[in-house]
Amino acid sequence: MTKWQLIAKLALTVLGIFIFVESMHYVWLAGAAGQLWWPSVYSLGIFLLFSVLVCRMLFWSDAWGERMIGPGDEDEPAIGTLASVGGFRVVLVLCGLLILAGRIEFLVRTVAFIVVAPKIIVSMIVYKYVDGVFYMPGRDWIQLIVNLARVILGIYLVLGAPRFVRWQMNKFYASAPAD
Repeated sequence: MTKWQLIAKLALTVLGIFIFVESMHYVWLAGAAGQLWWPSVYSLGIFLLFSVLVCRMLFWSDAWGERMIGPGDEDEPAIGTLASVGGFRVVLVLCGLLILAGRIEFLVRTVAFIVVAPKIIVSMIVYKYVDGVFYMPGRDWIQLIVNLARVILGIYLVLGAPRFVRWQMNKFYASAPAD
C-alpha cells in the first residue's frame, strides 16, 4: 500500500463513518412519522441506501481508492504496517471524538439514569405505581435507541476500533502481492 492509497482508504473510511452516523437520523424519522406509512418507507429506504453506500466505503473501498488516485507508482515505496495501523487508529479516534462531542448531553443523562433507575424501579415495586419516565411514545424510544447506538459507536471508535483495523490490515496484506 502506497502513501496515497492509504490516504484514499482513510478518507473513504471517515466519509463512510459519518454517512452512517447521519443516516441513523432516518431511522428516527421513520419512527416519528406516526400513522402515515409512506414517510416511514421513504426514511427506511434512504437509510438502506446510505447503509449500502457505507458498506461499500468501509468494507470494499479498494477499487474506489485505486480509482481515486490512479495506478500506483512502481518507484514509490510501500508504507509499513505500523504507519498504516497508526493512520487508521488516529483517524478512527478522531471520528469517535467528533461523534461523542455531539452526544455529551445524552451521555451525561444516560449515566444519571443508570444511577437513579434502580431506585425508581424499587419504589415502583414497593409502592405499586408506574413512573412517567417509562411512558414515552414510540418515537422517543426510537430516538433513545439511535442516540445510544451513536454513543456506543463513538466509544468503540475512541478505543481505536481494534477489530476493524485488524480486519482491514489482514484484508490488505492477504491481497498484497508477495515480494
